[in-house]
Order: sequence, then C-alpha cells, then structure tokens
Amino acid sequence: MRSRLLPFLLAAFPLVTWAADDCNGAAPYDCAVALLQKGRFPAAIELLEKLTAESPQNLKALNLLGIALSGAGDLEKANARFRQALEADPAFLPALTNLSVNEFALGHADQAKVGLETVLEHSPNDEVAHVYLGEIAFVVKQFGEAAAHYEKGRTKVYPVILHYAECLLETGRKDDLSAVLGAIPEEDTKNQFQAGILLGKAGAYLEAAPYFGRARAHANDPHIAAYDQTLMLIRGGDFSGAIQLSSELFTAGLGHADLYNLVSEAYLKTGQVEKAYHALRTATELEPEAEDNYADFIGICLDNANYELGLEIADIGLKHLPDSYRLHLHRGLLLAQQGRTQEAEGDFEMASRLSPSQSLPYVMLGFAWMQRGDTAKAGEVLRARVKSNPNDFMLSYMLGIALIRSGAETGEAKAAFEASVRLNPRFSRAHAEMGKLLLKSGEVGAAIEHLETAVKLDPEDATAAYQLGQAYRRMGDAARAQEMLARVVKLRHQKDGIDPNDEMKRLIREGAASNEHTVAK
Repeated sequence: MRSRLLPFLLAAFPLVTWAADDCNGAAPYDCAVALLQKGRFPAAIELLEKLTAESPQNLKALNLLGIALSGAGDLEKANARFRQALEADPAFLPALTNLSVNEFALGHADQAKVGLETVLEHSPNDEVAHVYLGEIAFVVKQFGEAAAHYEKGRTKVYPVILHYAECLLETGRKDDLSAVLGAIPEEDTKNQFQAGILLGKAGAYLEAAPYFGRARAHANDPHIAAYDQTLMLIRGGDFSGAIQLSSELFTAGLGHADLYNLVSEAYLKTGQVEKAYHALRTATELEPEAEDNYADFIGICLDNANYELGLEIADIGLKHLPDSYRLHLHRGLLLAQQGRTQEAEGDFEMASRLSPSQSLPYVMLGFAWMQRGDTAKAGEVLRARVKSNPNDFMLSYMLGIALIRSGAETGEAKAAFEASVRLNPRFSRAHAEMGKLLLKSGEVGAAIEHLETAVKLDPEDATAAYQLGQAYRRMGDAARAQEMLARVVKLRHQKDGIDPNDEMKRLIREGAASNEHTVAK
C-alpha cells in the first residue's frame, strides 16, 4: 500500500503545467510539487530541504518533504518531518494522516489506528483515513468494520478494491460485488484476473469467468487466464459454454495441452466421449512428457471399458515415461480388467519398486494374487506392509479382504477394517465390510450404523445397499428393507459380494495417495 501513497496525497495538489526541469520563476513549493508528480524525488527533496531550512515553521513544505521522503522509501526520515509539522501545529491534519499511513506501512498498526481515528474526529469524511482504517481492520479479519470504512473512502479505495470485495463476500454481501468489481477497468489485467480468483475461491464460478475473459483479452500472455476462464465455466456447470469457449481459444492459437485436457471434462459431462478421447490424445501429442494427460486418458478408458485403447495409450506413455509409477499402475489395472493377471502383476510389481512408499501397488497386487487363488501370499505380504505402515487406511482394508477370503479367523479381519475406518472415516468400502462382518456375527445395530454410513458415502454401492436391506429385515423394519432392495434392483446388481475389477477401479480413485488420511496426532 505504501507505493500507492503518492497518488492519494498528490491529488490534493494542483497539477503544475510547466516542465519539471523548468522552474525558473516558479515558487519553490510549486516547483517541488511538479517534481514529485514526475517522480523526481531526490530533486524535490533537495529543494524542500532548502525551503524548510529557511522556513522551519512552513507546515505545507514540511508535509510535502515528508511525502517526498516517503516516495523515496525513507519512511523514518519522512515521519520525522511529519512530526516536526505536528509539533508546530498539532491540528495540522495532513501531516497526521501521512504519519499514520507510514506507521501502517512500517507495521505499527496500533499507532496508525490512533492517528487515523484522531483525523476522523476532526474530519469525519477523510477518505484516506477511512481506507487505511479499513486496511487495519482487514488485516485482523474484521471484515464488517473494514467494509464500512472502505465504503466511506470509496473514491480512494481502488488500490485495495479486492480487499473491499473480499470483505463483502465474507460478510454475505455477494449482491454488492458487481458494483464494486465492476469499477475495475477492462484494461486493468491484474485486477481483473485477481477478481476472478477471488470469485472462484468463493465458489462464484460463473461470475468469475467473465473477469478471466477480460484479463485474457488484454494480457500479454493470455494462456493462464484462458485456462481459468474455461475452468470456471466447467466448475459452474456451463459445459456447453466451456466447449464453445475452448473452440474459440483453439482457433485463436491458444491450444495448449492443459486446455485440451481440461475441455475433455466438459465433453464427458455432455456425453461426448469420443471428443474427450480426441482432446486428450491431442494433449498427449502436444506434451508427450506430461504424465497427467496419459493418466486422465486411461481413466476415461477404464470408466468406459475401452481397455484396448487404454492399453495403447499406456504403452505410448511408458515409451516416453518408462519410470512412471502411475502409468505402470494404470496399465496393470487395464490388464487385470482383461483377465491378464500375470501380466498385471508385472506392472504392479514395477510400480511398487518405482515408488516403495506408496501402498496402492500392494493393494493391487493383493487383488491380483487373490484372483489367481493365492490368498495366503496376499495376506502375508499385506500383513507385513500394514506392520511397517500402520497409518495407511487402504492397506488395512485390503488386509481385511485377504483375511476373509483366506478363511482366517474373523477377529483379525475385523480389527483391520476397524483400523481402516479409524484412519479414514470417509472410506465407504471399509464401513461396508465392517458392517457385513458385524451382521454375520449378529451385531445388527452396529452393522446398520456402518452400512448406513457406507451407503451415504457411496450411494451407488449396491453391495452395501443389499447388506443394509438384509440388516433392516433382521431388525423387523420391512419398509426400509424393501427400499434398500429396490435400490439394488435399480442398480442392477443383486449379488452378495464384490466384483474385483470394479473394486480395483474404485480403489485407484480412492487411494492415489492413501497416506493423506491418517489419524490426527
């Protein structure tokens, strides 16, 4: 804010029409004003030092010298001049205002506040004082108080207009934002862009998009603003608008890989899967070393059971990125979907070697071994991994699955699921398996609690819904049991059990970074 002080203060001085170098015949004070308006601080300071030495009680000259020193970055010397003026006349408000502003810039908020409030006692409509009091309140997150001050300093508030806007959002005055942010000139690229960020953070995505659009139109490098404008449209649910905008951007030469990747989401949301494929293929061609483009492409192939295309993309990606943990993991999953378990094992093992700290390769290996009938090996390896990494919810979950399938004592499996639920309470599958075990052991009430959580977290989990329906039936609640069973029918999945391939895809999504979910220490 200090760097914006001079425009505030020099506005009080009349604009001098002569050239700054030509002060012959002009009063020294007027010449100093002209020098300051041209940013020639050393020359202005030299002139004003002479003037104040000759007239030490000249309040206007002392004040102007303080402004010049502030502009030159020497706030302490500037404050000495403002204090000198106040010693001569304690009621000289310009010097008190400027001193307070400098105190704020120096981090002395308490002294600044006292001075600015004194200014308002004598001049209640002083806009500079209101703006800086707004800044002091903003820093300590007193948004309502800050907004009130900003409003009273409206004609001076532009340098901190985004703070004003943030206060309006924080105090629930979203409807007033248009008038405030609408004051930003279209060519002010920086503030247009920052306004878009502010609205995006507030969840006002569709309102944010035009600000990024205006920033893009006037930016030297429009790429970032173009991406953010498209992103806001997608987050706001205007998928058709995002697609139309991206087409315009591509035509304008803004066809960067990340934009093609982004618009693929809009194509998917509008059911245009082939166009999503095409967009992501273009992204991989534009940036063949960018892992995300391959991973996102493969994800769509998995969701649409297009395993052959997914394998093609995985192979292309691994030619460019042979040591990619994610691509080996995804290719293993694609192979597993085709029943090529042994080949899948190879990719999962490679992923585990490339990133030994990650749990997901071991989870996938556990699935592969169980599909092959080697549940004992799965249990042995997973038990060792859980012992070495007890805070990983997915490893604990997978150990429980392996123990159940191997016919081991259910107490250990129950403990594994309990650990998974504790480590990540939002992991629906652990709740579902815990509920299933409890139901089998006759603990119907506790089973219902876990199964209801599982269904709430994942409404499309037909297995959990089926188990919950059975639990309601055993409790004698026929109505809710029928409701759950109807849900199962609607989902076209009435079998008791888990499709391993579907479970693999689910866990890939859930656990790209399983260590993010740990018990709070």
